[in-house]
Amino acid sequence: MHRVLRILTNYWESLVGDPATFSLEHRAFNSISVITMALLAILLPFNIILGLTMVSIIVAALMVLQLFFFYLSRHRHIYGISMLVYVIVSYVTLIATYYLNSGSHGPALLLFFLTFNLLIAFSPRNRHWIWACLHVLLPMILLTREYLHPSWIKDNYMSAENRYIDILSSYVITLVCTYLITNYLRNNYDREKRNAEERADKIDKQNVNLEQLNQKKDKLFSIIAHDLQSPLNSIITTLHLIAEYDLKEDEKKMLGDELLTLTKNTSNMLTNLLTWSKMQMDGRGVRLSDVHVYDVVERVLSIQKILADKKSVSLISRVDPSVYVTADNNMLELIIRNLVNNAIKFTPTGGQVSISLELTDTHCQVMVTDNGIGIDPGQKEEIFSLRTQSTYGTNNEKGIGLGLVLCRELLALQDGELWYESTPGQGTTFYASIPITETAANNGRLSA
Repeated sequence: MHRVLRILTNYWESLVGDPATFSLEHRAFNSISVITMALLAILLPFNIILGLTMVSIIVAALMVLQLFFFYLSRHRHIYGISMLVYVIVSYVTLIATYYLNSGSHGPALLLFFLTFNLLIAFSPRNRHWIWACLHVLLPMILLTREYLHPSWIKDNYMSAENRYIDILSSYVITLVCTYLITNYLRNNYDREKRNAEERADKIDKQNVNLEQLNQKKDKLFSIIAHDLQSPLNSIITTLHLIAEYDLKEDEKKMLGDELLTLTKNTSNMLTNLLTWSKMQMDGRGVRLSDVHVYDVVERVLSIQKILADKKSVSLISRVDPSVYVTADNNMLELIIRNLVNNAIKFTPTGGQVSISLELTDTHCQVMVTDNGIGIDPGQKEEIFSLRTQSTYGTNNEKGIGLGLVLCRELLALQDGELWYESTPGQGTTFYASIPITETAANNGRLSA
């Protein structure tokens, strides 16, 4: 039943016009044109059978005119002119029908009522008072003239039976058309109401998203103003010391190491900030391909080795060289780099950071494990949000809490996940799950 109704609804919309293209009044006029043509097609044989020759000719002419109006409105989009001509022809026809079809003894007054319903259904609201005045004034004039000059109107019915059939059929048609018009308008009202509610819901969701983005923007500016300013000032101060003072070699080496560490940390922060900002503004484009995990890990470790050596932290790779995943190469490298950098930061001197893989049927879990200070259970709710505060590593390395947020968002874009297991004082393991390629899935191996 619902399928039949949907088919009929789609057919009706294709007949009278798509709501996305035609206004409500425009579609109403097209609908009423179709209803009017159907009405006239029913009235025509009745008038012929009843011997109302002149009325039958008028009805036939009206059918042709109404078809022309419908063509202009539906297919040529000439709605305003079609409506105006329709109104003029309607009033001329009503007056002629009243005169030719027995005046108040015929169905003309019923047709006046029907026409009024049709006009207010498709015309703009600011014109309704015009139709109301005309539908009061014209019948009043016609009835008054008939009352004062009864001979002006001739009784064209051949028998009382013909008059009974004509008035009854006109009444039934008026009743049915009034119902169809009211129902059509009600359905359109309900649909417009639903659309308005959907638009309101959409706007509410957009407002919520804008508010969230605004909060992220405020957080971002706070990070830039506070967390980047400090290391940049330190870099400037260090360079100033090297340039202005005659330092010993061991002092220069110490300042150089400090400068390298500051520059590296600042570079990582800037990379994360720029990547995250681009994701928020550019639609988060992802380019998936088969990525060799071993190559990505080796590139990351070669870059992070300088920081690790400075803290005497061992970097160990247990990555199977045969594993490929379906990922964005640049995003995956950024994720692993952040996780390794984080592990080095929170691992004390002489500690160890290892990278290993574990394969499931569909995903590869990249595990970055350290034996550092661990994560306080109280931070669990905020560690993947921008609500986290600036963090400091075991050698006072400064972070801004954005790296893990970025990693989780990047993994979500690649159908992956990020989570961790940690024991305070013993270390932490971060799991970055990413879909494996079909070849790796078929191997189904486990690397330790």
